[in-house]
Amino acid sequence: MKKEIFLKEKGITLVALAVTIIILLILAGVSVKVGLSSIRESKSTAMLSEVEMVQHAVLEAYTKEATYGDGTFPGTQKYTSIDEIKNELTELSDDAKLMQILSNTEDYVSDYYYLEKADLEELGITNADDNYIVNYKLGIVIDVTNQRTGDGDPVYTYAKDGTE
Repeated sequence: MKKEIFLKEKGITLVALAVTIIILLILAGVSVKVGLSSIRESKSTAMLSEVEMVQHAVLEAYTKEATYGDGTFPGTQKYTSIDEIKNELTELSDDAKLMQILSNTEDYVSDYYYLEKADLEELGITNADDNYIVNYKLGIVIDVTNQRTGDGDPVYTYAKDGTE
């Protein structure tokens, strides 16, 4: 009789195995979701950090040129109206704050430049991949390539909003 009980308890049941597998799958699913969320958040942080780095370089260039230079800046001065800039920012057209800032800066349209990778390198930024619309005088920097983060936040910064 003792021998029969010992043989019956040998190994694990299929139910126990199934429960273990289900628990492992749930844990794996949660881990993947957390990992993807962390990746998206780090990309968003990197985009915003790059915009701030470009802003710092733009303001530094403006200060140097205004003090010592001839008033020329890296980039293409291709805008004749604020509406041209707004048309280029299709993903941000619903951002009321940015649209108001652009409207406030209509008098500074000649200070807006389009910066590509070579222009950024001229400003000392070698690791940026995006293109930007910047206003040297007001410190406005708008990411044209990635206009929104993965979370949907706009990617721009400004030192002055044109109301000063």
